[in-house]
Amino acid sequence: MLQIDPWQLILAVAGLISAFATMVWLFGTILVRQFKSQLDQRFSTIQDDISQRAQEETDVARQIRNFEREFLLFQRDMPVQYVRREDYIRGQSVIEAKLDAIYSKFESVMMRGTRHD
Repeated sequence: MLQIDPWQLILAVAGLISAFATMVWLFGTILVRQFKSQLDQRFSTIQDDISQRAQEETDVARQIRNFEREFLLFQRDMPVQYVRREDYIRGQSVIEAKLDAIYSKFESVMMRGTRHD
């Protein structure tokens, strides 16, 4: 039969425990490094997305400002370039009334001219 001294048994068990603990520590370290690298990658991706969205928002804000400026210019120039329907009708009515008055005068002159002949 094989005889082992107690101190040899204790040393063997302590060696196994320390080897197991070292192995667990190494695996834990590897897992933590992988986890950290994945987190760093995710954070960098998120940061890139945030930067891209911020740039897009800046571009959209610039486009909105340009649109507002163009719209204000359009509003400023619109009365100069366009005539309202009511104003056009009023102007036409005045012109037609003046033409009718001229026609009436011309007709009366024509009538007087035919009487004197």
